[in-house]
Amino acid sequence: MTSGISLHRPCRLPRVTGILLVVFLAQVGCWGGQGIGSDGADAANYYVSVQGNDNADGQTPETAFRTIGRALERVQPGGTVLILPGTYYETGYLEGQGNPEAPLTIRGHGGTPKLDGQNTRDAAFWIIESASIVLEDLEITGYTDAGIVVSLSSRITLRRLTVHHNGSQPETDWAEGYGIHVDESRHVAIEANQVFANGPRSRLPGRLGTGINTFRLQDAVISNNQVVENIGGGILVEDGVDVLVQGNEIRLNDLDASADGWWDGGIWLDGGQRIAVRDNTIEMNAGPGIEVSDEDHQQPYGYVLENNISTGNYYGIYIWNFGTTGFPPENILRLVNNQISGNAWRDVWIVPWNCPPPDPCGG
Repeated sequence: MTSGISLHRPCRLPRVTGILLVVFLAQVGCWGGQGIGSDGADAANYYVSVQGNDNADGQTPETAFRTIGRALERVQPGGTVLILPGTYYETGYLEGQGNPEAPLTIRGHGGTPKLDGQNTRDAAFWIIESASIVLEDLEITGYTDAGIVVSLSSRITLRRLTVHHNGSQPETDWAEGYGIHVDESRHVAIEANQVFANGPRSRLPGRLGTGINTFRLQDAVISNNQVVENIGGGILVEDGVDVLVQGNEIRLNDLDASADGWWDGGIWLDGGQRIAVRDNTIEMNAGPGIEVSDEDHQQPYGYVLENNISTGNYYGIYIWNFGTTGFPPENILRLVNNQISGNAWRDVWIVPWNCPPPDPCGG
């Protein structure tokens, strides 16, 4: 097992990969013995209401549970947790759960319930080493490290979520302040979410948040999200394989870490292979609209940028660490019908080396 290095340019703190993250969670006692279905329940649907009672059966709106945690104790793969409107002050833990043939769904019902971390809880949901989990139609706000954390999992869908004002004061070394963080997972769909105003409010050297932060995704789609006014990057795809980033709107994010000698990106690709970025609108960001890099000298290939609009940013596209002053070869980066124009400082900025070989930027 190796520990990865956070993407965001030289001298940042080491990031924690999924396996180490699980160890960390176990050390701090996050699981609390309350995994899904821990008391032998079946795959029925369960309701949660702010007027509910955790001693009820949870099987109708009238007999709803009071807490999401109680519903997660009862529900099994194939079942659904239906959360009624209201504000819930808690964190949901899903560890080692799920069945690829029977998705477990957690969704708002009859409106959009709010999960509020009150700037004291680390994340609204931890989904660790789990399979076939769906989160949808929820509002998530006020969590210190990230709105949602997914690690070492598969077949995860995050859909129609409103994720805002999270990551304001990260309390753990691996977190820089994220809306959504997905780490070392495959068959992931992040779609139709509104992700805004996430990221640290007090900047530390080498740290800047991200709206949708991903590391080592495989076979994933990030589509039709609105990623706006985050402090830090819009969408980061680091070391991904077979990832599609399509139809997203990336606007007004503060990408400026130039005081530390680097920039975040509206959409940032680093490492990995076969990543397609299509039909995105990236505009009015304080930094590069699109960023493409090979920070750790991994020789990525198969990047395709097609039909994207990058305008009104500081830079239209920023490419670095490929050892060339022109665009990298087409087997590495292919550009098709993009509109990269009208950016404030430069439309195209290419730097041969920020971190010459053999040393990676985080080394």
